[in-house]
Amino acid sequence: MFEEIQRLNHEASKLETKYWLSEDLFSIHWWVIVILNILFLIVLIKLMDRKRPLDIIVAFLISFSLVGFINELGYYYHWWSYPHQFITAFRVMNAVDFLTIPVIHTLLYQKYSGWKPYLIANAIIMAIIAFVGVPLFVHFHFYVLYDWNYLKSYLTLFVVGMLVKVIADLLIDWAAVVRKP
Repeated sequence: MFEEIQRLNHEASKLETKYWLSEDLFSIHWWVIVILNILFLIVLIKLMDRKRPLDIIVAFLISFSLVGFINELGYYYHWWSYPHQFITAFRVMNAVDFLTIPVIHTLLYQKYSGWKPYLIANAIIMAIIAFVGVPLFVHFHFYVLYDWNYLKSYLTLFVVGMLVKVIADLLIDWAAVVRKP
């Protein structure tokens, strides 16, 4: 059975790569993914607090990892799929929003150090993404939702935003304690 699974995975990967090379790479959808993510990365670089770059980078990497993990789960369990991908071989970079969501979480983390303002901003921004952004991406065929909906997107984005704050605060506080003589 294991060999059969591996064979099917290999066939699916070959077919996906063939589709990406012939239908997706350099298409309008592909360019939108590239440009959107580059723009968000530029925004992060321009707005990043130069007095605490390590804190901001930590928050970004945590969000990037969590968003990548969630995307892996969604793809694996067939909750959603991405008909258009930046690089098909790297699943962590296959979503239309592989940098946009981590950049947004990072900028929220940078701007709101207190829990209450962060909680409110996270709730509002993630609602806009889930109930406006995601439907637009679905409409323009960047996402295909199967066993998923916009409310689940909101709850997931909100929880990921909260985890970014919790984990980043813990790591940064721990690093400050370790650095003290």
